[in-house]
Amino acid sequence: MKIYRYPLLCWKLTDNTICARVVGTEYGSIDKQLKKLQNHLAEYLQQEYAEYGYLPDPLLNPRMKNINVSVHPSYHEDAAIFPVKSVLNIPVTGVYGGTDDGYDECYLPILDQNFYYYKQEQLHDLMQYFARDYFNNMPPEALHRYLMLADPWLEEITVRIKGYKEHRVENNQVSPEILQQVADRFPRKTKVTSIAPEVAWERSEIVNTLQNKIDKEAVSVVLIGDQGIGKTTILLEVARKIFRSNSKRYLWRTTPQRIIAGARYLGEWQENCEELMQELQTTNHILWINDFVHMTMVGGDGAEDSIAAFMLPNLRQGQFQIVAELTKAEWDQLRQRLPDFAAHFHVISIPKLSHKQIFKITDLFADYIEKQLDISIEKNAINLAYRLLERYIRYEAFPGKLIKFLTSCVNETYTNNKQLIDNEKVLSKFIENSGLPKFLLRDDILLDKTALENYFTQKILGQEAAIERVAELVMVFKAGLNDPNKPIASLLFAGPTGVGKTACARALAEYFFGQGQNLNPLIRLDMSEFQHPVQVERLLGNNTKPGKLIREVRERAFSVVLLDEIEKAHPIFFDILLNLMDEGILVDANGRVTDFRNVILIMTSNLGARQNKPITFTNNNDNNDIINVVKNFFRPEFYNRIDQIISFKALDAATMENIIKKELAALNEREGFKERKLNLNFTTKLIKHLTKVGIDPEYGARPLQRIIERLVVAKLADFILQDIEIHSVDLNVDWDGEDLAICNKLMEVD
Repeated sequence: MKIYRYPLLCWKLTDNTICARVVGTEYGSIDKQLKKLQNHLAEYLQQEYAEYGYLPDPLLNPRMKNINVSVHPSYHEDAAIFPVKSVLNIPVTGVYGGTDDGYDECYLPILDQNFYYYKQEQLHDLMQYFARDYFNNMPPEALHRYLMLADPWLEEITVRIKGYKEHRVENNQVSPEILQQVADRFPRKTKVTSIAPEVAWERSEIVNTLQNKIDKEAVSVVLIGDQGIGKTTILLEVARKIFRSNSKRYLWRTTPQRIIAGARYLGEWQENCEELMQELQTTNHILWINDFVHMTMVGGDGAEDSIAAFMLPNLRQGQFQIVAELTKAEWDQLRQRLPDFAAHFHVISIPKLSHKQIFKITDLFADYIEKQLDISIEKNAINLAYRLLERYIRYEAFPGKLIKFLTSCVNETYTNNKQLIDNEKVLSKFIENSGLPKFLLRDDILLDKTALENYFTQKILGQEAAIERVAELVMVFKAGLNDPNKPIASLLFAGPTGVGKTACARALAEYFFGQGQNLNPLIRLDMSEFQHPVQVERLLGNNTKPGKLIREVRERAFSVVLLDEIEKAHPIFFDILLNLMDEGILVDANGRVTDFRNVILIMTSNLGARQNKPITFTNNNDNNDIINVVKNFFRPEFYNRIDQIISFKALDAATMENIIKKELAALNEREGFKERKLNLNFTTKLIKHLTKVGIDPEYGARPLQRIIERLVVAKLADFILQDIEIHSVDLNVDWDGEDLAICNKLMEVD
C-alpha cells in the first residue's frame, strides 16, 4: 500500500461552509463538515490514481505563512489603464515545505502560484513579488473578492492506494536510459548552487503561455528573443511548473551534436536517434535542444540529410515534443534551410522589458543577494552598471546582461570577504572586462589633451599629423559623439612600409583597451593570406565553427582589429567589410551576430607608396596623391564608409635616430640585464652606424629591430656569458668601425 499525505488549506466561506484546496494540485471542494470534505477529496484522488496510475508528490513537512500585500487597483477602459490612488492591503497565504527532489517549494493556492526558494528568509519577499505580479492592474471589484476571505488554516488528507505498484509506461516511469546518456534533466535532481536565482521575474504571462502550449496543446515550441532577454530562465521556470503538474514530466536539455555523439559506423546515429524518439514518446518527456540552429547541419552533408530531417516524420505525427530557444536571425537561417521542419513549431516571441521592469528585477536580485550572502548592492551602483552596459554592451539584452554583470561583481566581492558593491566596484569590474581606462568611462574626469598627445608622441616618432588625427578620435569618443551603431572608427592607415602604421595601431589598442583585460587588445590579420574567395571560410568560419576574425572578436569584444595590407585581399572581402563598417555587425552562416561596435577597425595599405616617383608624404600635394590612389583602388561604396584616411610620411634620418635611441633604451628593461643590474649606455657612433645600416628605402624602420638583435643584443649576450660573475656595472656599448665594442666599469653602489 502507498500512502500520500497532502496539506489541505481550508477557510470558511460562511459560518456553515468550509472551502478547501489540496496544496500542490488543482483539486478543491466545498462542504459543511471538514471530515466529509477530506474524505471526498481523498476518494477523488484515489479515482485519479486508478484512472491515470499517478499522483503528484506532496510537500514534505508543510507549514503555513501569512503576509499582507499592498496593491494599487486600476480601472480598464478602452484599452487604457487608470490607476486608483488608494491602496488595498490583501492577505495572502503561502504553504511551503520540501520536495522529494531536494528543493524547497512554496505554493500560493488561492492565487494558483508556486515557486522554489533557497532560504526561508527569502519567503516573504518572494511571496510579495508573486502576489503583486498576480494582482497587477486588477480592478477594485476583483481585488475585493480576496479581501472577503476568512483566515485560513492548515489540515491534512491521507490517500491510501491499495495494491500500489510502479506504473512503467502509463505514468511516465519508464527509466529514460537514452535521455540520461545524451541529455540533462530539468528540474535538476540537486539544488541549484548558482548565486543568481533561476526565477523568471516579470515573465509570468509568457511562462503560463508556454506551459499551456506544451502541457495542454502538446505542441513543439521555439522561444525567439535577443541574447540575454531571459529565454533560458523562462524554460527553467516552465520545467518546474510542468514537473509539478499532474503529468510529472521533465525537460531534457541537449544539443544536436550530443545526440549523435559516439556514432562510429554508417547508420548508427540514426539508430540512436530512433531509440531516443521512441523513448520520448513512451515517457512523454520533452526534448529541450540548445544550439537548435545546428539541427539542420548535423548528421549529413546538407539539411535534407540532417538530424532535423530525420526527426521530421515523427515530429509531424506529434509523437514527441521539442522546445528550443533562438535569436530571430538564427530562426530565419533555420527556416531557410528546412522550412518544413520549422513549420511544425509554434513561435513565441519574447518582448523587451520596460525600463521599470528591468529595475524591478534588479531590485529583487539585490534583495536576494543581501539576504542570501549579506552583500549590499548600492542603488547608484546598479544605475551606473545599467548606463555602462546600455552604452557599451549592445549585443546582449536586458535584464540578462545586467544580472550577469552584477553576479560577477557579487562573486568577486564574496571571494574577497567584502560586503558592499558600490560605484567604484562596478567601475573597476567594467574596466577589467573591457580594458577601457577610467577617464573614458567617467564624465567627471576631464581629458588632458597634452597628456594624450604626449602618450602617442612617445610611442610613434616622426608622425605628428597621424598623432593629431588619432588624438581627435579619442576626444570624439570621450565626448560620446561617435556613432553608437558603427565601429568606434573605421580607419585606413596609408604610407610606406616601416613608418609606424602598426606601431600606431598597437599604441591605440593599449590606450583604449589595455587597462584591465588580460588578453592582447590588438587583433592582427595579414590580408595577403586572403587572396582567394575560398579563404572567406578561414576569416568568417563555416556552419560548424567560427573563423579567425569572428572567433577573435567574440573573445575580445573591446579591441583594435588591424587588417594589414588590405589592398592584397580579394575584392569579396571588401563586400564582407561593408556591413561591418556600416552597421557594426557581422552575421555568420548560422545567423549568429558578432558585434564590432566596440572595435576600432584599422586597415593598413601601401597604396601610392610605391609609385615611380618616390613619395615622402611631406606636403599636401603628396597627401592628395595618396588619397587619389586609394580612392581609385576601392569601390565608392567601400571608400565612403572609411571614416578617415590617415597618411604616414616616410621617415627621415633624424627620426630614425630617435627610433634607434628608443629601441636601445628599451633593452635596459630586459630580464637578463635587470637581474644582473647592468646599465647599458650607447655611444653616438653606434647610433649613427645603426641609422646608416637600419634605413631601408623600401621597408623603412621595419628591419631595424632585426639589425639591433643581430648587431647589439647577440654581442651583448656573448659578452655576458663569457663573464658569468658580471654584476652591478655600467656597460658602455660603442662601434669601433668594424664590430661592437663593450667595456665596463663598476657602478657606484650606495
